[in-house]
Amino acid sequence: MKIKRDAFLYLDGDDKRFAQCGTCVFGKSKCALAGGQSVNPTIGSCGFYVRGPAIPRTRPFAKMTPEQMGYVERQARCENCKHIEIEDRECDLFEQLNRALPELFDLDEKVHLHGCCNAQVPK
Repeated sequence: MKIKRDAFLYLDGDDKRFAQCGTCVFGKSKCALAGGQSVNPTIGSCGFYVRGPAIPRTRPFAKMTPEQMGYVERQARCENCKHIEIEDRECDLFEQLNRALPELFDLDEKVHLHGCCNAQVPK
């Protein structure tokens, strides 16, 4: 079985707020997964992002470190990634992996500009 795009935690997005803490169910400015630590609602992002209204809670329910969560302070969407080919909306990294290791990878190279994944690298 070949590795698909889900191995990169790729998520399709639909606007410029997608993948930022300010639109995540785990908290907008204090993250329940990070033990209630402050996060940046505008540019904070992590590998556990789930879009939606904040889950009502009285206390944090996990105590992960920013490193464990993959927390970064940047707008981690495809439109801001050095791997994106904007005009055709294809991920150059996914294309390179498919070509270099076809026996391992079968990655969908088409991405949404507001999508994101854990391989995002700022331009």
